[in-house]
Amino acid sequence: MEKPKALVLPPKSRLDEVCSDTCRSLINEHFDPVWNETGVDYTEEELAALIESAEIILTSWGSPAITEAMLEQAPKLRVIGHAAGTVKGRIPPTAFSKQVRVFSAAPRIAHSVGEYCLTVLMSSLRYMPTFDKQVKAGQWRVSSLKGRELAGQTIGIVSASSTARAFLKLLAPFHVNVLVYDPYLKDEAAAQLQVTKASLEEVMRCSIISIHAPKLPATYKMVTKEMIASIPDGAILINSSRADVLDEEALIEELQKGRFFAALDVFTKEPLPADSPLTKLDNVLLSSHVAGATVQGHLALMEGVVEDILKGLKQEKTSMEVTQAMWENMA
Repeated sequence: MEKPKALVLPPKSRLDEVCSDTCRSLINEHFDPVWNETGVDYTEEELAALIESAEIILTSWGSPAITEAMLEQAPKLRVIGHAAGTVKGRIPPTAFSKQVRVFSAAPRIAHSVGEYCLTVLMSSLRYMPTFDKQVKAGQWRVSSLKGRELAGQTIGIVSASSTARAFLKLLAPFHVNVLVYDPYLKDEAAAQLQVTKASLEEVMRCSIISIHAPKLPATYKMVTKEMIASIPDGAILINSSRADVLDEEALIEELQKGRFFAALDVFTKEPLPADSPLTKLDNVLLSSHVAGATVQGHLALMEGVVEDILKGLKQEKTSMEVTQAMWENMA
């Protein structure tokens, strides 16, 4: 049987980051691939010239977006697989009406983000950034500061997204109590996740809070100044999703009071300006939008997408497929 023709868009420099040797073998075994040998990302015009005979397109960071005009030029196209995160802005929603199936590696990235959340939470509970700074400054065992344990704590989660679910799996051994705010979370799903549904106000009053909401018109600054003011003294706030979900200015004002600790990976302006007040605060752990960036995680992205595409082509259950029903509430 003739293999489906696949366009693999990332050039070698990008492909090496997201496609393992096993993945290359998988692509060669099941598809008739056209690899990007140009050494650079295709331009939109170059991709448009290649797309007519493609049945499968594999993309990643740096690849040109698929446009509606390209879809019109690709009558044989059956599948688009994105070896990265969100497909919004990269693939037009009209793909669904043309019976093009869409796959995204976002669920694999979610695992990496979950590990980031656990890492910064444990570090924050034990005051590791503070202890590191004190020891380097010649201070030894400041008696007023003691670490806290995670086991048995109550954690508030904003949005039961894929990253939140990955975090919850990692939290399971600690037997924590979890409150989740997500207006789309059904009772049955909450029971399966072993979480309690709660209001956003209740979640923001927890001693540990992790933000996982996507950037949507409905989520813009949904965590208000009043809610941020209600965060308890000594609490830990983690944001690995999008900065626009919170009122960032109000968050900075509260953090400047030193009442609670925050681990922030996302900001309303990126890169974070060097003169941002956040860079002057000892109760803030900053990182540069890298929660989902790990060596193993990135190398597994295209392999995961390809394996899921193969399942889909065999009419088996998929785990990385993006449906039209999912589109509206996706990041």
